[in-house]
Amino acid sequence: MKTILLILTGGTIGSEKKKNIINVSQKNYLQSFLKKTSKEVLFKIIQPINILSENAIPDDWNSIVKSIEENWNNDYSGIIITHGTDTLSFTSSALSQYFYNFNKPVILVSSDKPIKEKNATGKKNLEAAINFILKIKLQGTYVSYKNPKESSVSFYLGSRVKQINAYDNVLNARYSGIFCNFKNNKFQFTKKKNPSIFSIKKNGNTNKLNNKFRFSKKILIINPYPGLNYDIYNFNKIKPKAVLHTLYHSGTASTRGSTKENFSLEKFIKKNRHKKIPFYISPISEKNKNIYASLKSLLNLNVKYLDRISFETTYAKLALAYKSFKNEKKRNIFLKKNNFFEKISF
Repeated sequence: MKTILLILTGGTIGSEKKKNIINVSQKNYLQSFLKKTSKEVLFKIIQPINILSENAIPDDWNSIVKSIEENWNNDYSGIIITHGTDTLSFTSSALSQYFYNFNKPVILVSSDKPIKEKNATGKKNLEAAINFILKIKLQGTYVSYKNPKESSVSFYLGSRVKQINAYDNVLNARYSGIFCNFKNNKFQFTKKKNPSIFSIKKNGNTNKLNNKFRFSKKILIINPYPGLNYDIYNFNKIKPKAVLHTLYHSGTASTRGSTKENFSLEKFIKKNRHKKIPFYISPISEKNKNIYASLKSLLNLNVKYLDRISFETTYAKLALAYKSFKNEKKRNIFLKKNNFFEKISF
């Protein structure tokens, strides 16, 4: 009989509702559900953390991968990780980098409601994930998720998942969209803009876990908005390993000068240059396209960037690289490599 390693982390799928308040449960409702639906597979169940996903930090990613390292058996068919929806895109991006060359499927499963509720999508998402592992057997990191008003469960590449929309609870992926759908016990794959099954199999070529990989919690993210005053940030007390500054949709950020307050990212980088903190910008398209003067001024400062990957995956790669690689050359090689098809054209 096949065995799947099931990692429970909390989230809505592992919660219960009491007096209209949803919080993580100490009871394992998933176990009784699995006994009813999956009689042809055994589950090795462990729970390294039990939190609502909005409370997740990179140390929790480290707890997840450590628990997998301690419990993994090469005879297992794959890994399922239950997770909340709020930070699903961050964790899937992080795990897509940790498992980038692993030869077994790793699937993150979420739910719109606690699993014990009648119409919770987590039941179908979990069932689809089990079928993917047993029938498709395709290595890589994926998210299985049934979107509202859809009749099928969709699978997405873990390295391309976007944050779920706040207004309609729809999950999608950058550029490629859906990798495959599961409906009526069948899988239908979307070839356009997705990597081929052959290339995925070629990429996942080892049965060894990357047990030297861990994630840093010292990557600072700064998001631009009109009126962002960079003088607020003082690195004299706490110095980040790196700063990741996101950009507006045109690949820009404020470089405005001639004001009393500092509204300029350019000035902010120059001010902190002596502290030797690496600055990264994201997301950024291929640099051979027309660019705005503000972006040009940032590039002239030799600011770093990981082109053609999402903000979430940029953050995940930086968190992993700055914790796992002391050698700068090896770190940069990892950062630039297209580990699990995260590089896209946009």
